[in-house]
Amino acid sequence: MTEPQSATERTFTVATDETLSELICQARDRIVFIAPGISEPVASALVSRLDEPRLSITVILDSDPEVYRLGFGTPEGLAALKKQFDAKQFGLRCQPGIRIGVLVADDKTLIYSPVPQLVEAGSTSDSKPNALFLEGATATKLSEAAGATQNTTPSDGEIGKRALTPQDVEAIKKNIDENPPEPFDLTQKARVYSSRLQYVEFTVEKYQLTRQTVPIPAYLMGLAGDMQDRWRNNLRVMDMEATAVNLEILDSKGNKQQISVDQKYLDTERKKIEQRFLIPVQGFGSVMFKNQQQEFESATDAFNALLTHYFQKLEEQLGESLLDLVFSVVDRLLPSVKANPPEQYKRFGTPTDTDLAALLQRDIEEAISVKTLLKEPKIKKVYKDIAYQSVKSDDFQQRLRDALTRAKVPPSTIADIFRESTAVLEKGGTLF
Repeated sequence: MTEPQSATERTFTVATDETLSELICQARDRIVFIAPGISEPVASALVSRLDEPRLSITVILDSDPEVYRLGFGTPEGLAALKKQFDAKQFGLRCQPGIRIGVLVADDKTLIYSPVPQLVEAGSTSDSKPNALFLEGATATKLSEAAGATQNTTPSDGEIGKRALTPQDVEAIKKNIDENPPEPFDLTQKARVYSSRLQYVEFTVEKYQLTRQTVPIPAYLMGLAGDMQDRWRNNLRVMDMEATAVNLEILDSKGNKQQISVDQKYLDTERKKIEQRFLIPVQGFGSVMFKNQQQEFESATDAFNALLTHYFQKLEEQLGESLLDLVFSVVDRLLPSVKANPPEQYKRFGTPTDTDLAALLQRDIEEAISVKTLLKEPKIKKVYKDIAYQSVKSDDFQQRLRDALTRAKVPPSTIADIFRESTAVLEKGGTLF
């Protein structure tokens, strides 16, 4: 039985991370690696050869974030490679738009078709080759064309004339962090769709105390006169003055300062967050740029801390004022209760005036208390991706464009909100 051939024993073969790493480790005089991007295993193999002085190493890559968004390599692989190359004073070079892979190891050459891992898993079988393995003069000719021989410089090469800078690497990482690709099943054909926007549902519950009412027992609502019209079924107990507390906070320079916080102050802070981050789209809810999510989280965390501090102080000062309010309500209701005692007060005999006063005070104390008035405020944040079906809707596109325009989003940014690609990237394709 014939033994299976290795990748470098066939002309038509398969280029995998293992194949590339093996060739890199075999080189003695020169390595020339040209590809759109680089994976962590291949980067690790190249880094392992940096301390060999007789070995010439040339690496040429693309600097377009779409390379890594489609999975031609990983940002982690590029960052690790750049860090070690800089430490050893090796320069990386850049060739925008490169979409073929070439590895020269001494006189061996592997020319291959890089695989976009986001949309296909890639072949590992010789029966499905994606590479040509060649030996001899081809290696020297390719090295000269890349400006990677002893007698040539990068400026002499046909490609890779520009250095790949730390700024390029940082820009790639920032772009991927701000606009990560949507996950797809690698075994299925799919269109790659990514959006710079997302839906955000932002609400703050149980903090608007001036709207707070407490339920008055129904059997006290049958009272004669204006009491019935005034309270009906609920009693509003808080006004703006009652919700004001003095808090000590740190300003932007770290200095302590006293501020007065009330319902109006909290409303203003909430609206500042909404106006800074959220863009309302008529009929669809509010959207936010994904690259602002971290700032949005910080702003809402700070607002939540303010709410917590505020309610703690308010609870401390509210007890005494509520007791005064209870006495006031009892005084106003007691004459009517005495004139027409509720049936609930007469179930176990005829109550005295003192009994009626005690029963009424207990009912009002239960209705008007810190426990019934102050509920823990809750900030609710829900993030949702914009569905592809919405993006294809003319109505949604028009309403979104109008909303972004009103929000003073630059036209160039609006044009780049959505990206859509097939297995071969339609570079620069947009839906607006």
